[in-house]
Amino acid sequence: MSPSKKIKHVILIFLAGLLLGATPGFAQTPSKKAVEKWQHLSDTEKAELRKRFQQWNGLTEEEKAAVRQKVKAFKSLPPEERERIRNNFARFKNLPPERKAELRKKFQRWRNLSPEQKRRIRANYRQYQKLNPEQRQRLRQRYQKWRSLSPEERQLLRKRWRRNRQQNQ
Repeated sequence: MSPSKKIKHVILIFLAGLLLGATPGFAQTPSKKAVEKWQHLSDTEKAELRKRFQQWNGLTEEEKAAVRQKVKAFKSLPPEERERIRNNFARFKNLPPERKAELRKKFQRWRNLSPEQKRRIRANYRQYQKLNPEQRQRLRQRYQKWRSLSPEERQLLRKRWRRNRQQNQ
């Protein structure tokens, strides 16, 4: 498992520990409330928490610190933002495996973009949001037409566009 996946996975472990009333070190005796919560869990839930606890124990101190930092950042978000994240996570969890894989791949591509590429994408998105519905529809139609072109046709159009742009400067 990659370190970033490991950290994301362990955040769930950490949150489960918080749910059960444990501290980040998980070394002290659980509170009465935590014991009651544990007793109300199904055997399957208990087994999953034990498994995640073992994964937590398998992390290095640096990985644990990174998880704690992410949990702290999450807790510092406004309640509406935390709720939005929880809802998105729940929706993601219920997606078919193929769709999850597709989204992970897209997310990884996004992470690999340079800050300048991300800035341009965000700026283009803000411009898109300002378009009226008819303009958006035209843009979507152009995009679909672009996608239907062969790689060679796209390359030819790119060259023409660059040439025209240079001539107009």
